[in-house]
Amino acid sequence: MKNSVESLLQDDHESLGQLLTELAVELPGPDIARAFELLDLFWARLAVHIRAENLHLFPALANAPASLFTGEGNVPTSAETQNVLARLRSDHDFFMKELALMIRAMREIVGSHEECREETEELLQRLTIIKKRLEAHNRIEEEQAYIWPSLLFEGETAAKLCDRLRHELETLPPRFAAIEPKREQEQ
Repeated sequence: MKNSVESLLQDDHESLGQLLTELAVELPGPDIARAFELLDLFWARLAVHIRAENLHLFPALANAPASLFTGEGNVPTSAETQNVLARLRSDHDFFMKELALMIRAMREIVGSHEECREETEELLQRLTIIKKRLEAHNRIEEEQAYIWPSLLFEGETAAKLCDRLRHELETLPPRFAAIEPKREQEQ
């Protein structure tokens, strides 16, 4: 069982990265239905990850007492925290909008039962853009936002935050129950 916000969310980044890599391999291949399944799963998993951050991590950081934000050592200033959170929220919006467009396009491709190389190539280009932005986004989270709870909060507060995040990450839409086993079994 993961015992820190940092390790829990970094592990989820790694898992999402593996899924994204698998999707990038499958997308140009002949089994477009499999690629669509992977895209749908990636979209849902990323949405769950984003939900966890937006509901629990970001509010915990944004609402922490101003006196905690000393700007000393690795502790951010309040302004730095707000700027980073605004950037991360903007990225979250970008990812969800872009993936929704990809889902819509993939539904049309799968429904057409025709070879759609040009459309698939466009989707692969869009996925590459998402992947690059996600890598930069994850670096900011892992080097800043994920470290901050351990610097700002006492043990019990950090532990409760971690528990709430873990609960969100484990709550996938029901349609994925057979595809995606509970991650706590892997831990």
